[in-house]
Amino acid sequence: MEKYLGLPNMIGRRKKESFQYLKDKVNSRIRDWSIRWLSQGGKEVFIKSILQAIPTYAMSCFLLPNSLCGDLEKIFANFWWQKKQGQKGIHWCKWEHMCRGKEEGETNFLNSRLGNNCSYTWKSIWATRGILSEGLCWKVGNGSEISMMNDSWIPYYARLSSHFVNLRDCKVAELIDESKREWKQGLIESTFPMEIAERIICIPLAKEPHKDFPAWRGESLGEFTVRSAYKLLQDKNYNLANSLELYSNMGESALPKAPKSNDMFWVW
Repeated sequence: MEKYLGLPNMIGRRKKESFQYLKDKVNSRIRDWSIRWLSQGGKEVFIKSILQAIPTYAMSCFLLPNSLCGDLEKIFANFWWQKKQGQKGIHWCKWEHMCRGKEEGETNFLNSRLGNNCSYTWKSIWATRGILSEGLCWKVGNGSEISMMNDSWIPYYARLSSHFVNLRDCKVAELIDESKREWKQGLIESTFPMEIAERIICIPLAKEPHKDFPAWRGESLGEFTVRSAYKLLQDKNYNLANSLELYSNMGESALPKAPKSNDMFWVW
């Protein structure tokens, strides 16, 4: 096929065949790199920087057929999930979901499952889910994505208890007057106890509505840090120790007494 500046000179009815050279280029690059061992991070960079850049030039001039785009996505997906050259792997997730932006993806680590026969690495990562769930809170924008009862959105207050059963399917947006960008104070005070109502009314609302977004409550900027997570764990363990002390004071026979020793000391 004749080409001009690297693009097909004439394109007939068989458009997919006119752009077959794109698939050939992609497969050629994969064959050249498959002999090298690449981690998943290396594969990600290879796909984004090299493979997906191959059809970019042609796409700037032509509308590629949907069937060709589907074939290219299959090649990318097979390369991503394969374990070795020529050895197919299990596709654990749809390619269309993997191509979404991180802020738009449906994959939620907080709702993930441990699974069966998982690796020790995944078990170690999954173990941090609890502290991450406790440290996350919602920053109120328009309130359309925040559940009144199931999400943590009130400052210095945990999720609303099961006493508010009638609020199970309600969103925070119902408490906001969008025309004035103010809280519906009368509705809030008639729905919640005074302590909770005051905390809600004190939440600042931006003049221009924006989407709700999760933030880390351990830092003023809302960004996660290991230091704040460690402090949250310390506070959690401290509260647990206080609960055990209170329980032991209620009845000394309820908990076994620790052996007395005058020689115990800490070494840091």
